[in-house]
Amino acid sequence: MQRHPIMPDPPHRTLRIAGILAILCLISLVFIPTAADDQAQEPVSFHILAVNDFHGQLGPGQKMNGSPAGSIPVLGGYLSDAIDTYGANNTIIALPGDMTGASPAESNLLLDEPAILFFNRFVTGDWKKPDKIETTGVRVIGTLGNHEFDRNISELQRLMKGGNDGTNITHLVDPYPGPLWPVVAANVFWNGTDDLFLEPYTIEDIGGIPVAFIGAVTELTGEISEPDNVEPVTFTDEAEAINTQVKVLQEQGIHAIVVLLHEGGTQTPYDGPTQETGDLSGRVASIVMRLDEDVDVVLSAHSHEFTNQYLPNAGGKPTLVTQAYSYSSAFADVTLELDPQTNDIVNKTATIVTTYADQGPGLTTDENSQELLDAVNSTVAPLISEVIATTDIPLTRNPDANGEALLYDIATDAFRWDMQTELSILNIGFLRADIDAGEITTGDAYSVLPFHDQIYTIEMTGQQIKDLLNQQWTRTVKPDHLLQISGFSYSYDESRDPSARVTSITIDGKEMDMNANYTVATIDYLAHGGDGYTGMKEGTLVGYGALDVDEFIAYLKYIPSPIHEQTGGRINPVKSGIREE
Repeated sequence: MQRHPIMPDPPHRTLRIAGILAILCLISLVFIPTAADDQAQEPVSFHILAVNDFHGQLGPGQKMNGSPAGSIPVLGGYLSDAIDTYGANNTIIALPGDMTGASPAESNLLLDEPAILFFNRFVTGDWKKPDKIETTGVRVIGTLGNHEFDRNISELQRLMKGGNDGTNITHLVDPYPGPLWPVVAANVFWNGTDDLFLEPYTIEDIGGIPVAFIGAVTELTGEISEPDNVEPVTFTDEAEAINTQVKVLQEQGIHAIVVLLHEGGTQTPYDGPTQETGDLSGRVASIVMRLDEDVDVVLSAHSHEFTNQYLPNAGGKPTLVTQAYSYSSAFADVTLELDPQTNDIVNKTATIVTTYADQGPGLTTDENSQELLDAVNSTVAPLISEVIATTDIPLTRNPDANGEALLYDIATDAFRWDMQTELSILNIGFLRADIDAGEITTGDAYSVLPFHDQIYTIEMTGQQIKDLLNQQWTRTVKPDHLLQISGFSYSYDESRDPSARVTSITIDGKEMDMNANYTVATIDYLAHGGDGYTGMKEGTLVGYGALDVDEFIAYLKYIPSPIHEQTGGRINPVKSGIREE
């Protein structure tokens, strides 16, 4: 059999085949998805751990549902556990204001630097590190709260930027580095200008997708802060300021937006992930409903309440709104999913996690945070050990049979003395510790008054004061205790109608004039209608004083020691047997 030799293909045929193969390869690249393509189309998930209203609560002392909660070793343990679970690259810690201010002595006496160092610890891995070079920590983002303005603007700038200028304290990290993370605020402007006090937002890369974080503080900050502290700045409408920045971000093609908002509301608490419906009310609700439809999440604060609910924004789309109590006792664990095609947040849910010290991650405290707390305690020990007075008897908050408490008598006397007012009024619950017989130290004073509220002078008519006292039995908050007073006395009859139980009010033995004006010293919380005493808001704010603990310490130094007499006689129940309808 004759064999024919195998001849090579002609050049033009070889080229044609090569072209066909090339086209097939291109088609396969377009129409045959690879594993990498499948992965790129999957949602990108990340987590936000939101700690609101921290207030420099470094040490223990908080309770939730009867169990100990909070402190930085415990909170640090919970946050570290969550970071280990989710991964550092997929986790952001968010601080929606009041990181500092109204702080216990441990943080306050060190100008709240330890509160900032605690959160630096999550950026650097060690609170002692002065910068974030070569760190593998998580990202942290904060905004301002009203209590960041408890000191003057210069001190706030130093706290935010770092440095030791104008201070005379021991710096645990020297020089003080400031926050090693962005602090943003879109509605705080230098007075009389369009210049923002801080950057309005920061943008974070989450799996290749840009996510913007906008900050805003309650517009009411100017009204509830010491005027001199906020005089250089102006606070504008929260929703308008946020929406302005949303438009700027949209022009950059960014549509995944999270807001850190230091304003809040109230809601009935529950356990577990976000429910579809809820009863959230308060200023935060009205703000959210005015926000641009691109706002996906609002991490709220300020009211120290539980919040975990969806609210419609201005575009009718659901916005996740959270808040996790206060004082290191809880955090919001937020889970978000990003669509890599639209670069937007498509799923969002949250759980409010209580940081119990006697269970779960609270049993494995964070060692680096404990080291910081130990350093703080050893530093402030001399500062809180000054003896300011002595007492022969225990000074307690326990009301007597008439509803009057000795320690409250002393505190109301202190505020009336310092503010030089005619009267003083406080709500029970404001003082947080008793004082044992013996020496009274500055540390004792800080334990009694940990909130560091500012003292106000309110002008009220006699009738407004009488109406306020009758609110003790008609307010929506459970009427389980009476207001504490100084400068006057009153009688009440529980057999009468709840709205008219006050039978007489006397000042220096004379009946109070219902038409006359009287000056009343009180705390900012009560002045704004706190604890259900809305009648206090009927008065007129006419003066500002120092922080409560400073006034209390000054008064204890002023009065004779040892304290050995109980005052009494201010609140007097009577029994007429006549019930008025």
